[in-house]
Amino acid sequence: MVMLLPFLLGTLAVWFGLRGRRSASFAFWILTVICFVVTVAGLWDPAPLAGLRL
Repeated sequence: MVMLLPFLLGTLAVWFGLRGRRSASFAFWILTVICFVVTVAGLWDPAPLAGLRL
């Protein structure tokens, strides 16, 4: 159920954008990006990068 949250937030952002409510649309896009970043940060494993010399 939580995996559908970014799609729901993105849909709400588009809907508010079509209705002309820019601030609500922008807020929902920011929430969508935050949700995506939190999800990716939870899945990302830095172990493969441990052997690299940067």
